[in-house]
Amino acid sequence: MENGQLVVTCDLGTTTFRVLVNNVQPDGLHVLGSGIADAAGFRDGDFIDLSSGSRALEEAVHQAEISADVDITGFYYSIAGSHLHSLRACSQLQLEPVRRAVTETDVEKVMGRAHSIAIPFDHAILVANPVGFSVDGIGGIFDPVGRLGSQLEVEAHLITGSGTVQQNVEEAFSRIKREPVGWCVDILAASAVLLSDQEKENGAVLVDMGGASTQWVLFLSGEIAGFGMIPLGGRHLTDDLSHGLKVSGPEAQQIKETRGIALRSLTEAIDPEVLFAEEKPAESPGLIAAILEPRLEEIFAMVKKDIGSALQSNNLRAGIVLTGGGVRCEGTDELAEEVFQLRVETRLLPADIPGAEHLSGGQWATALGLATWAAGDRGVPEIQESEEVASGGLKGMFRKIIGRA
Repeated sequence: MENGQLVVTCDLGTTTFRVLVNNVQPDGLHVLGSGIADAAGFRDGDFIDLSSGSRALEEAVHQAEISADVDITGFYYSIAGSHLHSLRACSQLQLEPVRRAVTETDVEKVMGRAHSIAIPFDHAILVANPVGFSVDGIGGIFDPVGRLGSQLEVEAHLITGSGTVQQNVEEAFSRIKREPVGWCVDILAASAVLLSDQEKENGAVLVDMGGASTQWVLFLSGEIAGFGMIPLGGRHLTDDLSHGLKVSGPEAQQIKETRGIALRSLTEAIDPEVLFAEEKPAESPGLIAAILEPRLEEIFAMVKKDIGSALQSNNLRAGIVLTGGGVRCEGTDELAEEVFQLRVETRLLPADIPGAEHLSGGQWATALGLATWAAGDRGVPEIQESEEVASGGLKGMFRKIIGRA
């Protein structure tokens, strides 16, 4: 294999680190190898124990090197956690005393002013997307360039994040002698491969249920229009099963993955008193559903409240897409449709990336999205690059990966 064809990505998930090696070819990405490790020393998007966290990361990277037969010295990585904040910003720009056509420079200036909004201490603006423009008070404009007017306004959606958290993450990379090449907010990376451009244009929500939290991102008219997170996820489903069935955590996880049912109407009725009995109850589909359905319903209801009024059928013609390890239980789509009152579909992996079908576990959308984003073969916002290689872009990363094949 020739140098200059590889993209390496690292999904820093709440429960698992996933490293993916991809080959960029004219027809798109091809998966070459992967590595996984438990996310030791990592919580809420940050390394709380750099020693154990860096060892776990090194394990995942080493597995990927063996799997793909390459030496990895740099990769793109995902950013997540409760330190990420979603904000709306409005700004305006006076054009000329006499009406004139809006230019690209005007749009850049008014978006620059949107960046001046007050944000939390130690935060930086990670993502800035225009939701809509107004020219001379006439709103609902998505591309104002060329329109005549004297005043340009923009409403922008911003995502901010902690600089300290990002520095800690990159310190872990430094300890294993790998270089951070670029980064992206994890659910935005996943959206690059799980949502089509047409779905984003029609209005869609991607809901990603991770281990400790559930994130969502809203697209309207092709742009990011909302982002949020609630502190409940798949781990809470596992804990509920562990308590309700009186089994260990690993046993509960295995039951959830292999026999999980999220809707009681799909099973036989059970007496709820069995959940409060002292003796260990006999496992049954009805009992599993009685445990999982209330928690999943709570999670979806919290997401619905967090999104708010944007959850209107005329805004979201493409509906809702679920992903993540917590949405695999039978009946999850139907339960979500009852809560959201919209069409719901579960997607775990993109169908058009050669080699992706061999990835174990199915929870590789973020890592694949990072690679797709970095390779630039989708119309998504530009990935953020580390200062050391920003001038080199993707080629800068290629120079830091030496192929052995």
